[in-house]
Amino acid sequence: MHIGEIFAFLSAIFWAIGAGFYKKGLETTDVWSGNLMRTGFTSLGFIIFMVLNDSLIESINALTLELVFWLIFSAFFAFFLGDVLYLASIKECGVAKAVPISSTYPIFVSVWSFLLFGKLSLYVLFGAILIVMAIKLISKGEEKNSLKGIFLAISASISWSLSITVLELLTSYLPSEAVAGFRFIIAFMFLNLIVAKNGFNFSWNSLLWMGVGGMFVMVLGNYVFVEAIKLIGSAKVSPISAVYPILSAVFAGTVLREKITLRIIAGTLLSFAGVLLVLTG
Repeated sequence: MHIGEIFAFLSAIFWAIGAGFYKKGLETTDVWSGNLMRTGFTSLGFIIFMVLNDSLIESINALTLELVFWLIFSAFFAFFLGDVLYLASIKECGVAKAVPISSTYPIFVSVWSFLLFGKLSLYVLFGAILIVMAIKLISKGEEKNSLKGIFLAISASISWSLSITVLELLTSYLPSEAVAGFRFIIAFMFLNLIVAKNGFNFSWNSLLWMGVGGMFVMVLGNYVFVEAIKLIGSAKVSPISAVYPILSAVFAGTVLREKITLRIIAGTLLSFAGVLLVLTG
């Protein structure tokens, strides 16, 4: 196995573990305070990474008003709105249901591409059908709280897809760690405004899982993902890293002791297949 393929699989493992970390942290805090701790520690992690990589000053000097605008746009929909919706969905319906549904964001990226450029392949169309079937399977017969969590997961997916539309532009001017780090810093600033008004719900448990744990999985997960793309290209990395919903379901069932039904298993596999088709298209 190529080292790039190993890195791609490691990124999926980190993201799968991260969902479990967030669920543990959210047991003792709210989503706003939890995401504040997560983005704060992750921002610090990326700053340290950029200092060690000698890219911090160079990245700051490369900033223009246009880049700052798109960084704010991407940060808002990725780590502020999108991640708050994602964390809320985990809190409402659990990791096993929230992750496979929120991971369907590639279909919405394809929708924006179709609306802007009029391009839609059969792969994307069939992938969309599988994803709709997956969501229906996972949500069928669920209680009100679970349905709310599923709606939040879909909303998170849409929000993330909006953020992704400008990543290619940003990474053409800034190194990957700067794009990630600056967006986390911006999201941290947004969250400070909300938490300052609503109050900061602190606990050592949430600090450990959301803050330290979040920094660990986000910095390392993003690093090995970017390195994998550099080594073997995004076409090979995307299908490998897309297995993280399946890993999350395994993690949720074995470690978090969530109830994994046949519908959740089938829905997760359908979601994975649908995302693969969309990525292929």
